[in-house]
Amino acid sequence: MIAVTQVRGDGEGAAYFARQLTAGKTKKEALRLLRRRISDRVHRALLADQAELDQPLNPLPPTPMSLAA
Repeated sequence: MIAVTQVRGDGEGAAYFARQLTAGKTKKEALRLLRRRISDRVHRALLADQAELDQPLNPLPPTPMSLAA
């Protein structure tokens, strides 16, 4: 659904779709490639968010052994 909406608009998705058609792809192939491109970007965004969550926000400095006891 996102790919179809992007093709209807006048943005990056529509330009990519048009380039694929110019390259000789059928409409069905071009739409499949656009869907794949969108899913790849979403996947990368999810991985980046997960990596950010895995990082401690404010790590505590290491405590010297003399103060730990």
